[in-house]
Amino acid sequence: MQQKKSPRVLIETLGCKVNHYESQGLASEFRRQGWQVVKKGPCEAVVINSCAVTAEAGRQSLQSARRALKRYPGARVALAGCAVVAEPQKVAEVEKLGAVFGNAGKKDLVSRLTRQLEGTVADRPEQVGILGELEIGLLRADSERGRSRAVVKVQDGCNSFCRYCIIPYLRGRCRSLHPEKVLAECRELVAAGFREVVLTGIHLGRYGEDFSADFSLTSLLLQMIDEFPDLRLRLGSLQPHEITPEIMALLLDPESLLCEHLHLSLQSASDRVLGAMGRPYRQQDIEKIFALLTEGRGRLAIGTDLIVGFPAEDERSFMETMALVEEVDLAYLHVFPYSPRRGTVAASWPDRVSAAEKKVRAAKLRALGHRKREAFARKNLGSELKVLLETQVEDSRYGSGWFGHSRNYLPVMVTAQREDNCLRSGSEVTVQAQEWDGRRLLASWEKKSA
Repeated sequence: MQQKKSPRVLIETLGCKVNHYESQGLASEFRRQGWQVVKKGPCEAVVINSCAVTAEAGRQSLQSARRALKRYPGARVALAGCAVVAEPQKVAEVEKLGAVFGNAGKKDLVSRLTRQLEGTVADRPEQVGILGELEIGLLRADSERGRSRAVVKVQDGCNSFCRYCIIPYLRGRCRSLHPEKVLAECRELVAAGFREVVLTGIHLGRYGEDFSADFSLTSLLLQMIDEFPDLRLRLGSLQPHEITPEIMALLLDPESLLCEHLHLSLQSASDRVLGAMGRPYRQQDIEKIFALLTEGRGRLAIGTDLIVGFPAEDERSFMETMALVEEVDLAYLHVFPYSPRRGTVAASWPDRVSAAEKKVRAAKLRALGHRKREAFARKNLGSELKVLLETQVEDSRYGSGWFGHSRNYLPVMVTAQREDNCLRSGSEVTVQAQEWDGRRLLASWEKKSA
């Protein structure tokens, strides 16, 4: 008797690390229900896990759904996530979608598509969980993720309601995963051979506030450090006022388990713009945190998000942001031109900065960011870096090697003097950075004799 072939599903993810984690959770659930998760080729279903943090992200999400409908005409195409909640009218205009799922509906996505495929429910477009919140802890990714670094979602939602941001309306209120559940997931990851965990959330700095005033992200970090003495830890995005003295000390200690990498969500360095945005800090707070972090000069990688062209951003405000970025030690920038999001306070304000000017300002900041990235990488030349190997690569110039990231988040290509089975995904090696080729550091590794 011929064995029944497993249905195949392709999952495409746009947006943040939380979205990517939830896609991994969906993939795990698909496998548990008998599906084969594929990256390309023929398939019975396609899931687009969408983003809507900006108008452009929402547009790209809908474009991905339309592209999947053309590329896989025989497959059921499901659109899920933030774009479904943010753009219901535009989603309705996408013809032939098999189903749409809001963030709350993601918990039912796999079972609904499975039942559609089996013919146990009517094969017609469905709308599932458009409103409401996805319960924290659902869609947990299993430990077979095929990578040396694992993302763990410990928090969801946001209570800030910044005047430009739609995310609280899409993701709901702040909610945290209980620390024991975080530790349990990390135990499985360590047992499976993972060497690094990235803690992520929509507003990570508010982790634990829904438990009690006495519990926080710092408390969780200290628990993890106590239980997992060999696990590298990395944090998602934080705001300046959320960096506690304990986190500061861990970031500046090259021997601590917390990697020397900090992503600051700044958006601007102008008090005028920050006030209009509804951000809870000012330029003085930003300067203070960078002053405290100068002890890690050359080793601590600090990145940031910046928005250009917000309605309150005049030329002087933009130059204040440029001046601060020029002055402080930054390893990289993520720059976004402002676009009004329907449903936010700022969407009703006159868009005072022209599209052409936004483009000019974004280009200036990105060019400065490129110079910053180059300077930070070159500061690390000649330094010893602990690199976690991720994937084996073949390079036309350097031959066979391994790609990975240093503790301070620099991309590194590691080559060996001779082939050695000690090098594998998940290995941490100490190398000396020798060259920067504009994209990554280059380093060679030689096994030390006993």
